[in-house]
Amino acid sequence: MSISQRSSVVGATAEPHEQDAHEQDGTRQIVKQHLDRTYLARTLVRLGRVPTAVPMGSETLIEPDDPMLVHYVQHVLRPELVDIGIYDLIDAGRNNLVVRVGEGSSGRSLLVQNYTPTQHHNLMPNPFDARIANARDYGFDEPAVFAQGVSQNKGHQAVMLAVLRLFQQSGVTLRGRLYWAINNEGRSSHACTDAILAALDEQPQFAILQNRTGLKIQLGNRGRLDVNVHVKGRLVHSSTPELGVSAIDGATEVINRLKRLQWSDRHPLLGARQAVVYKLQFAPLAPHTLPSDAYLTIDRRLLPGDDLAVATEEIRAAIGDLGPYDVTVEPGVFMLPALIEPEHPGVQALQSSHTAIRGEPTAAVYGQGTFDAGGPSSHGIPTVMYGASAGLWPDGVDFVPLAAVETEAAVLAHLILRELG
Repeated sequence: MSISQRSSVVGATAEPHEQDAHEQDGTRQIVKQHLDRTYLARTLVRLGRVPTAVPMGSETLIEPDDPMLVHYVQHVLRPELVDIGIYDLIDAGRNNLVVRVGEGSSGRSLLVQNYTPTQHHNLMPNPFDARIANARDYGFDEPAVFAQGVSQNKGHQAVMLAVLRLFQQSGVTLRGRLYWAINNEGRSSHACTDAILAALDEQPQFAILQNRTGLKIQLGNRGRLDVNVHVKGRLVHSSTPELGVSAIDGATEVINRLKRLQWSDRHPLLGARQAVVYKLQFAPLAPHTLPSDAYLTIDRRLLPGDDLAVATEEIRAAIGDLGPYDVTVEPGVFMLPALIEPEHPGVQALQSSHTAIRGEPTAAVYGQGTFDAGGPSSHGIPTVMYGASAGLWPDGVDFVPLAAVETEAAVLAHLILRELG
């Protein structure tokens, strides 16, 4: 099926299923002939050697125009795009970059988006010593690329570079419009997606976020609100704790009270809400001193329809009166939930291309994590996630099998040619 609500065009002299089969075969042949797997592997290794990881520590957010990300986008990815003959580039502000391909005459458009900040696999040894090796020790007896970020970022960027190179090498012309967005979102928000969409000359009809789904189609995920709690007591030397009001004790009580927070309902596909402390800091940190201040960041998972203000108030009410401490509770960064019907034409088109390449359909799944799919979805753009992955998530060795990234590239090239060609 096509990304738009109308059916794909069929010839006048053939039955629809015959025409579709012929078209599938022709598209598969273009992909098979022009997808340069050697280029894909070499590019992935080269990208894997460029640091893009959010530094370990208490500051878990990174700005989109952080110098490290600017170097990666402007001095690694952008020159590679020019080298393969891609010149129609849109600067969407704060280091976000969009590739625009196609005539735009068919009325059909697709946004493919991936991300530069690497947020996981932080404990991997030699994380940017990218190399190709057999992954049999990790359950995959096949060649794979090992490097931090290959499953979250670099594999998908190498895929799209190979897809764009395929278009250049084959000489095909897209009548529709393809946008490939290199998104630098690392602040747990949709700000970069908002900026990218504002820079486009039309609203895409469908969006695919390239991410680690094991080549399954992810149709939805919960959202997330960070709720920031400040507990203020009174500093005291640890030899006389009775003379102060230790923020450590106050933070402990906040955590205990949050454990009593419950909800009576859950989503049949996305699961339950939650409120879990994932970051805790104390100040001041001094020798044998009980700190006066505690700063807690609470991961409040959101379901479709949840209100951010209500979610914050629930946490404030759960903490309640914490005297003698002073407590402030404020909403922080957020990402919205996303959900799309499996019958949506865009989902069916992606499934059709996956089946054409792999010989069988892939699974539809729903994630427990939070991703940027809620960004385009909140603008009225149906959005799914799809991509190759492997590795020991969340903090172990990261790798992705070469066969998986080749499949991702072939599927996306097939989809784009079928729907926008």
